[in-house]
Amino acid sequence: MYLKKIDIKNWKSIENESIDLENLMLLIGGANHGKSSIFSAILFFLGERNYRKKDKRKGGGSVEIQGKFQIVSLEKLKKLKPYLDKNDELVLRITGGDDGFTYKVVKEYKIKEIEWNDYQDIIKNIEVVFIPSVAATSKELTDFFYKKLLTVLSNEGACDKGIIEEIKTVYSVLQQDYASRGLQRNVIFNIARILSRESKNKKRSILGNTLILYEEPELYLHPQAERELYNTLIHLSKFGTQIYVCTHSSNFVGLKQYRSICIVRRDERGTKVFQNRKRLFSRDEVKRFNMNYWINPDRSELFFAKKVILVEGQTDKILLPYLAECIGVYKYEYSIIECGSKSTIPQFIRLLNGFKIPYTAVYDKDKHDWRTKYDKENAEFKNKGIQRSINYSIGSYVEFENDIEEEIEGSDRDRKNYRHKPFMALKKVMAKDYVIPDKLIIKIEKIFK
Repeated sequence: MYLKKIDIKNWKSIENESIDLENLMLLIGGANHGKSSIFSAILFFLGERNYRKKDKRKGGGSVEIQGKFQIVSLEKLKKLKPYLDKNDELVLRITGGDDGFTYKVVKEYKIKEIEWNDYQDIIKNIEVVFIPSVAATSKELTDFFYKKLLTVLSNEGACDKGIIEEIKTVYSVLQQDYASRGLQRNVIFNIARILSRESKNKKRSILGNTLILYEEPELYLHPQAERELYNTLIHLSKFGTQIYVCTHSSNFVGLKQYRSICIVRRDERGTKVFQNRKRLFSRDEVKRFNMNYWINPDRSELFFAKKVILVEGQTDKILLPYLAECIGVYKYEYSIIECGSKSTIPQFIRLLNGFKIPYTAVYDKDKHDWRTKYDKENAEFKNKGIQRSINYSIGSYVEFENDIEEEIEGSDRDRKNYRHKPFMALKKVMAKDYVIPDKLIIKIEKIFK
């Protein structure tokens, strides 16, 4: 049984939000923006957490949480048939508050109230494992995770005793008198490795359709381990395990998994979620975009930025922050993303439009005197393509006169001067007698607005 959608009303900072769910979900956003509120709502809905008075949104109406489930097991299809709609999907709803809750099945727009025991019988068809961020009782919580994991593996019956013994051996290091939080997190990492390896060997998840909620998996891991753990979680989700991750690390967010990303933001009205369910790329665009990711995986940081500055290449990425710092407009919460070429800027714009992330696209006009007529026409075609891609309610563009090298020179340049561009340009602007041209200052201020 797979949870495919969750609707949350009047829960903590959430007034009314819906989240479409993939097997792998990546919840990202600033501190205190509502990621943990989403996790707590899911845990309550699945019977893994008690209701508390402070869970109800201040000034809101009744709490209402509704989930849609997909049933893939023939055995469970037969068992749950009375509750399923015509698409063999199951929709459950919890409504209430401080005075108690009612439990309902929604079927073809008809709502049927059910008893608590019936509700419990339904939701026990999905196992839940919660790995919280480090707390004062982290050792007890890690013990709880370990025991729950062994119970799940025993219930699934999908792995041999040797694997369970291997997991017990990995976990045994925590039985010493003092087990640091870093060691506890590393143990969870090593257990995830075992689960992924065995799922690959068996070509199916040894955890079945278990739902794992994993808060801040990056804690106490160095960057290389973060990337390996993220890859491990991807493999587990592909084999059937449901994994929801709440993270502040760009190492746990991949451009290729954009459909799994849920950006969580909070303003004076409460928590809002932003997803993109549409197909952003087609045909050769998919291959080019994936190649872009492997060339520079750091581009994933764009999902954490308050604003994104898209540039064509290295020279722009190196010079813009330096010049912005010089004139006092640089902002650390902005990310400068090198797109690789002018041709791929529209793909990144589509991604940012989909998630409603503010941005400025910066590109070169490429109308140098030494270029051929065909080159100039091709450049103009690409420039217009960038402009057409922009959603001007959240995005803008800045054009450099031919390129940033000419902007810092304040004059036209010959083609022969384009060797070692990033180094030569940086050397130029770092010279003691260099003065930034007024026209360039205006453009940099617009870029970092």
